[in-house]
Amino acid sequence: MSGNVGVLLLTWFLYAIGNSITMPYLSIYMKMLGASPIDIGIAYSVATAAQLIMMMPGGYLTDTIGRRRSIVVGTWIMTVTLFLMAIPPNWQVLVMIYALNSAAAFYQPALLALLLDSLPPSRYASGILITSVIPQIPWLILPPVGGFLISKYGLLGIRIAYLISAFISLVVALIRQYLIKETLNNVKGRVSIRETLRSYYLLRSITKLPASLLRVYITMLILFMALMPMNTLLPIYVVYKMNLNTTYWGYLVSLSNAAYVVINLVLTFYVDKLRNELVLLGVAIMATGSALGLFSNLPSIATYLILLQVGSQLVITALQSRVGYLVDTNRRGHSIGLLIIFQLLGQTIGSYLSGELYRLSTSSLFLMPLLLSITIMIINLLPGRSRGG
Repeated sequence: MSGNVGVLLLTWFLYAIGNSITMPYLSIYMKMLGASPIDIGIAYSVATAAQLIMMMPGGYLTDTIGRRRSIVVGTWIMTVTLFLMAIPPNWQVLVMIYALNSAAAFYQPALLALLLDSLPPSRYASGILITSVIPQIPWLILPPVGGFLISKYGLLGIRIAYLISAFISLVVALIRQYLIKETLNNVKGRVSIRETLRSYYLLRSITKLPASLLRVYITMLILFMALMPMNTLLPIYVVYKMNLNTTYWGYLVSLSNAAYVVINLVLTFYVDKLRNELVLLGVAIMATGSALGLFSNLPSIATYLILLQVGSQLVITALQSRVGYLVDTNRRGHSIGLLIIFQLLGQTIGSYLSGELYRLSTSSLFLMPLLLSITIMIINLLPGRSRGG
């Protein structure tokens, strides 16, 4: 928890403070500005596509200009866009700013590469899991604050929440700029335009991947397709279909995250030993939660939130640690970038499908992740699978 790991943990914790009062209500923010459920699904797809476009050279930049510079530049850009998200006049402008904010996350490969560089290989799984779980503590307390602001002040309330989030991001940017230490030994410093453009030809490198890595990437794509109904339209369903007050939606988010943190903290002691079975365990938990969500009452919705978060985190931990085992340090940025690109492809496809299927039936919020979880299980049970990834 010292050095770079400590800095990442602290700044992720601070980011969680701002995110916990804004992210559960982003779909509601769009709806308050006039967006329909289909518009919301498309909006998430557009933002994810923008992030995908910028993520492609993200792995190259991580291995070229270094982890530190990528993280610092990206964090400052994200801070500026968060201030802008407090002032959009309509949902179309909000989506444009949100897309810029998402594109600023091109430095995600640098974050994970820095974390893996700073952890001993024997602690990859537990290190990734604990640095994912501890920063979620603000989510145990603060989501109702965002809901209260909206309930009391309406549109002004969510704008205030984003302004708070932007000031927190400013603090994060300053901490990262002055405290992060570079871990890449052969930082080139100069960026080649030619190599940057070559990073967009990732499909060629996909065809040359070993089967073990390709299975990791395909699993990541399907996983994030499965998560998008929960991430995009579940707040709309709960607030506008089940008529739950936004403050109580915040309490529901806090409750689910409390269970998520407790369960994952317990699992931290076992994930390094169980890493070979984490994918199957995770998708089994997700499938169970999705099936229970079909009952469409508050207890089943809470269970759905908890189990999808716990299950998906186990799968993500398994996939990220698998990349750490299979790829050496100098190529890790590229491989992690490719992993995140498959994640973003899944988010883009999943967001669009969520909006379209929700229009046909609200049950798609639960059926879509159920069917995709079963698909992941089948893929990872096929002969010749790479256990744990």
